Formats: sequence, C-alpha cells, structure tokens
Amino acid sequence: MKDCLIIGPATALHYNDVYPLLRDKVIRAINHHITRTYDAYNTRIDMIWFSTLPIKRETLSLTKHYSPVDYPSYSNYDAIESKSKDIPVDYPDKIGVPITFFYYYPELPYEILEKRGDLVLNGKRLFERLIIRRKQL
Repeated sequence: MKDCLIIGPATALHYNDVYPLLRDKVIRAINHHITRTYDAYNTRIDMIWFSTLPIKRETLSLTKHYSPVDYPSYSNYDAIESKSKDIPVDYPDKIGVPITFFYYYPELPYEILEKRGDLVLNGKRLFERLIIRRKQL
C-alpha cells in the first residue's frame, strides 16, 4: 500500500473493510480529536484522519490496576469492560474496550482478538467493542 492520509467518517472505525487494516496496523487512526462537518441537509458528520505515514504522537500512559468493582464483567461474554485510558495494566485476560481504542493501539502492548457488537453489561447492550488482551511475551 502506498503512503496515504485520508479524512473519513468516524463511523469508518466500524466498517468491516477498514477494521482489518486498523487491526493489522496497515493504517492508523491518527487523531482522537474529531473534526465536525455538516452535509447539505445540515446533518453533523464526525470526521477522523487515517494514515500509513509514520506520525509521532503522545502515548497513552496506563496506570490503573484491576479491581472487580471498577471493571465489571459482561453478562454474555467472558471479559471485563474498560475505557481505553483506564485499561488495567495487571489484568492478563480479555478486556472489552470502545472502538476508539484504535487511536492508541499502535503504541500499546495489546493485541486485538476480535470485534463484538453483542456485549451486554448491567442489562444494557453496548455499542461495538474490541476485545483485547495484553501481548504474551
């Protein structure tokens, strides 16, 4: 793939064609500050940047530790729920994170196992999540 810089809709993080490129680090979602624009019908569209170019950016510093109270488990899948910035550094098993994890993924020692859209937490179905796990050394 040639080097590229693409501005696309934030929903592209969910596209089945884009997901493998992000997962395999062929392209990166390079900004977590969403650009907003409006179409001809005055509907807001959130846009983000994707790129193959090497871009230096701040890394996410993970400092939280696992506690069953702070990290509840899904009722229909064996994993815990976490925000991307709150991933517990000492949890060895599966963790569900929002799809926006792709903004930080290239710099973190985690692997993406799968993408799930059917997870339930406290009786509520969640938006799509990535299931990650700390890389085995």
